[in-house]
Amino acid sequence: MTGTTRVLVTGKNGQLSKSLKVVSDTAADLEFCFFDRNTLDVTKAQSCSSMIDRLRPNFVLNLAAYTKVDDAERFPDNAHHVNGVGAGNLAQISAVNDIPIIHISTDYVFDGEKRSPYVETDRTNPVNAYGMSKLAGENSVSRLNPKHIVLRTAWLYSPFGSNFVSWLLSAAASGRQLRIVADQVGNPTSALDLAKSLADLVRQLEDVDWTSYSGIYHLAAPEPMTRFQWAKKVISVSGKLYGPTCQVCAAASSEFATPAVRPLRTVLSMDKYQNAFGLKFPPIEKSISDVLQALPRPRRDAH
Repeated sequence: MTGTTRVLVTGKNGQLSKSLKVVSDTAADLEFCFFDRNTLDVTKAQSCSSMIDRLRPNFVLNLAAYTKVDDAERFPDNAHHVNGVGAGNLAQISAVNDIPIIHISTDYVFDGEKRSPYVETDRTNPVNAYGMSKLAGENSVSRLNPKHIVLRTAWLYSPFGSNFVSWLLSAAASGRQLRIVADQVGNPTSALDLAKSLADLVRQLEDVDWTSYSGIYHLAAPEPMTRFQWAKKVISVSGKLYGPTCQVCAAASSEFATPAVRPLRTVLSMDKYQNAFGLKFPPIEKSISDVLQALPRPRRDAH
């Protein structure tokens, strides 16, 4: 493939899409075209078809998602409509036009019972409505478009929107001690780092034999930890950048009643992705620092 590679990107207002916009500003060989729900509604097949016909992209990158885990428990149809039906619409229409699709999924398709890292062929068994809706999307993409890459990622954080790190820094500004669950284990992943990997992946997929590369892959930062350990790292990095913050202490998930059950251990193995495309993530301290420095400087509440 020669010239600029055009990528249609859904979910313009999400943190991963905004992170990709930052990356795209320095990727002259890639033309990322971002769309929100007002300009491309993935839940409507005609909207998908019209935009794909008009843009004629080389790739479709589906970042549109319903990601509010607790709200999905209350409104499962809303989550399924975006994460399941929407993904299927994009996959089917891109397939008709012989356009590959890259689709983002989640570690929450697993139940968290496995003690070792999950590989792509492990049995899926989501324990909440959000995970069920994302699994439906995976299945639709895999079935409807033979040129597909499904990427399961985990625990995204970024300078954009609401996420664990932005919440933690806001709560830490009060100076009070924070209780963070220490029995949930996963792969905290900077959306900025993931966006860089997505741009690199598009470049690698430009001239591949899709019969060899289509499938499901895990793509997340390779250092697993508990949410408590993650919080301590964030507080430590924040302290080095901005001075003393607050203390965090360990807690159990059972102490916090939430509408949606969270799987306790969803550590992902990235071996398949590493072997196919190579894995390029910096140490988590560097990732956290990059995100924190892109956020407004935290201000401690007056006492």
